[in-house]
Amino acid sequence: MGEQNPTASVSPPLIFDTDILVSYTKKRAEAAKFLRVVPLVERKISAISWLELIYGCRNVQELRDAEEFLVEAFAEVVPLTPQICDTARALMNRFVLSRRPSANDTLIAATALAAGEVLATGNVKHFDFVPGLTLRPFKP
Repeated sequence: MGEQNPTASVSPPLIFDTDILVSYTKKRAEAAKFLRVVPLVERKISAISWLELIYGCRNVQELRDAEEFLVEAFAEVVPLTPQICDTARALMNRFVLSRRPSANDTLIAATALAAGEVLATGNVKHFDFVPGLTLRPFKP
C-alpha cells in the first residue's frame, strides 16, 4: 500500500483575483480567513493580479508591504504565455460588445483556464459568462 503525502492538499489549487488581494491588504478579516483555508502550495495568482496590486500602492511602505505579502502568501505567480494571451484575445472578441470585460479580467480568466484551475473572486459578475471557467466566490 502506498504512503499518503501528509502535505498533500484536499482542496483544488486556486488562482486568486485581485479583489481578494486588495481586501487582504486592507486588513479585512474575511479575506484573511478565505486565504488561510487554502494551503500555501495551492495558492496562485496571475501576473496581472500582481501588477494590479502593486499599481494601487500609494507610497513606499504600501509597496514594500504588498511585495512582502505577494511573496509570502502565494506559491506561484503564473506568467503570461502566448496561450493565455490568445485565450484572452478570443474572450475579448467574443464578449466585448455584450459584457464589456476589462483587458485585465480577460487575462486573469485566461490564466485560470490555461492552468485548468478554479478562479477565486469576489467579482463573480466579471467572470460568470466565461465558458469553462470555474469560480469560487469570495464574499467580503
